This record gives sequence, C-alpha cells and structure tokens, in this order.
Amino acid sequence: LATRMRTHDLLKAAKATNAAFNSADIFSLEVWGGATFDVSMNFLRECPWKRLEELDEAAPDMLKQMLLRGANAVGYTVYPDNLVYEFCKTAYESGNDVFRVFDSLNYIDNMELGIKAAAASGGFVEAAISYTGDV
Repeated sequence: LATRMRTHDLLKAAKATNAAFNSADIFSLEVWGGATFDVSMNFLRECPWKRLEELDEAAPDMLKQMLLRGANAVGYTVYPDNLVYEFCKTAYESGNDVFRVFDSLNYIDNMELGIKAAAASGGFVEAAISYTGDV
C-alpha cells in the first residue's frame, strides 16, 4: 500500500493510526524501506527522507519500522560499508526506529553489515531470515 500512496494521503491516516497504536498492543508499523524508498523517488517523485520525517512528526507515538536489505540498504546492489552505516544513521535521525534486516539469499555476511549499521545508528534491530517455498 505504501508503495502506491502519496505522502499526503498517508499523512491523512497518520493521526488515527497513531491513536490506534496507543490503544492496541502493537510494537511497530512498517512505513519505510525496501521498495517504498525507490518508489517514492522514481515513481511518486517524492523525497523518501521527507516522507519519513513527516510521518514521524504526524505519528510521534508509533515506532516506525523499515525493511533493510542488509549490505544492499534499500537498493539493488551491495554498497560500501560506510554508505550503509551513514544510511542507517540518517534513517534513524529522520524517524525510523526499527530496522528489520534481511538478505534475499540469507547470506550472513551481508546481513551482518546491515545489523551492525542499524545497531550503530541507535535503532532497534530485528534480524530476519527469508524463506521461499518450493518454487
């Protein structure tokens, strides 16, 4: 859903979502990362950083979560370590609280970089293993 909706539409629901978050037993809400970063820039023509910052401001009580592709950050190639660290630092400063880190091939070295970078940012790290059935 977040890959198709513009920021101003998400912001319309943010206050009610924040209130629901406070009254329910919800840990976090995934609002960013993975494809949403790419789609906001390349298809919606919006700034993904501004999107995260505005969602954080509109729903301050919710923990915001993102999908981090390990050493790929939110891209489609392996990036240098310093870029992944800086990306995670900036994401945390912009309002992301929880980093769900995975590697599509479950390659531990790629996951390790993302885990360390997310932890160094100050965020909460949730490591994840990918599973695909019999394809």
